[in-house]
Amino acid sequence: MIIKNAKIYGKDLKDVAISQGHIQKIGENLQGDEIFDAKGLTLLPSFIDLCVNLKNEKFSLSNLKLLEKECLKSGISTILLRDVMDFDEEAFTLFLQNLSHRNLQIFSSIKVKEKLRNIATLINKGAVALELDSSLNANILKIAMQYALMKKVPIFAKCLNEDFDDNGVMNECALGFELGLIGMSGVGEFSEVAKLREIANFYQSEIIYDQLSLAKSIRLAQDEAILVSIHHLIKNENACENFNTAAKIKPPLRSEEDRVFLQNALKEGKIRFLSAAHCPKSINLKDLAFDEAAFGIHSICEYISLCYSFFIRNHFMSWEKLCEFTSLNAAKFLKLNSGEIKEGKEANLVLFDENATIKAPTNSLYSKDELKGEIKHHLLKGQFVL
Repeated sequence: MIIKNAKIYGKDLKDVAISQGHIQKIGENLQGDEIFDAKGLTLLPSFIDLCVNLKNEKFSLSNLKLLEKECLKSGISTILLRDVMDFDEEAFTLFLQNLSHRNLQIFSSIKVKEKLRNIATLINKGAVALELDSSLNANILKIAMQYALMKKVPIFAKCLNEDFDDNGVMNECALGFELGLIGMSGVGEFSEVAKLREIANFYQSEIIYDQLSLAKSIRLAQDEAILVSIHHLIKNENACENFNTAAKIKPPLRSEEDRVFLQNALKEGKIRFLSAAHCPKSINLKDLAFDEAAFGIHSICEYISLCYSFFIRNHFMSWEKLCEFTSLNAAKFLKLNSGEIKEGKEANLVLFDENATIKAPTNSLYSKDELKGEIKHHLLKGQFVL
């Protein structure tokens, strides 16, 4: 198949020849038996997200099917599904078998908890990473580091000590005080970054600092791998005004100074992975008083449009640069032959209309924002899935 008249990374019009699931050639006036006219649509690599959760953080076949449908429609080819299932070895094997039969490529991590499972066996069966909360006791952290070294897998570390701000629901700030809401201090995050960094350095473990939200945390992590949610680069604590539970996420949206710092850190390459941090919750868990509402956000469906609206359209960053954080770096992390538009790579591609306008749902964090750009087609290994 030849995709003609596509704007590669939103720039030059080129033709792309696809055969046997791979990009064979990129050039001009390419000829073939099957032609698809992209009509000036922007061609991007499919996004790869390393922080995706099932609806209500509960495993069911219906939740898994819903997630797959939303990802494929939203230009996501590959995800790292976070562990909320607490599977034993046998159940985990059945779970992985179910994942292998899907169009969406799904990898799984294993969460380290106070009650240790047979981590080595779960990694042997197919888990690609560990994940943990930095507030685990020191002995469990030590054991996790040892397993990571022994099995040569990375650790996604969420740096947040919830005991520091018991029952905190938003960033500790003047707005929170006005609303009468318990704040979540930055100390609960950046102190954990400092602690975990020293432990990881001692064991020489590969750590991905998971969903950091503060300028001070980024500085403390220094040149280590960092994953940040797109929401902390777009919105600040003021999104919680009027008790807006759509803005209740964890870690919380922070100050405007933190938001600007994180955005610039992405541009400077200090952040390795960008994520939609998809953690959807049912309306009956969000449409409550702010104190009672669940943490979480449904965001995968607007992800690429958010990137275009807030980073590309205002010339803050080029598509090619941004796709390093949304596609290429994650592909390298998962050892995939994808994540960029280049000859020899898997043809996991998105055709995106930059002139379209979409509207986020009324219960979305972005319901009042004008979002530009819409996915028109999505190809996996050269086959249209949208």
